[in-house]
Amino acid sequence: MPPHCLSAEDEQRCRRLLAGATARLRARPAAAAVLVPLCSVRGIPALLYTLRSSRLAGRHKGDVSFPGGKWDPTDQDVVHTALRETREELGLTVPEERVWGILQPVYDQQKTTVVPVLAGVGPLDPQSLRPNPEEVSGERR
Repeated sequence: MPPHCLSAEDEQRCRRLLAGATARLRARPAAAAVLVPLCSVRGIPALLYTLRSSRLAGRHKGDVSFPGGKWDPTDQDVVHTALRETREELGLTVPEERVWGILQPVYDQQKTTVVPVLAGVGPLDPQSLRPNPEEVSGERR
């Protein structure tokens, strides 16, 4: 991926392309949401993934995934679910204005609706993250 792929022009183009889906999907109920964080690490464009903790109960322990999780009654919509879960799991606060849009929902093996929320988080130092050991492995790569 060339370094310019996270340019302001590309962000605006992406926001325009996702505007219709974002308007349709933002308020639609969903069981879960994930953040798809576009970032750069040492100047190289990257995606931020997590490794789910082996301490988790249920089917997702040890999974590689985007930060995110189940909808909570305090969440206004799927964007807030994704942002809240990212903050809880990684200690990474992503302002709502950094959200570029909402992608088409996907479904896990149990047919649970998961809504991906795309955001540009900018330059990121992986050492600045504060993984919650109850949810995410502290291993950094």
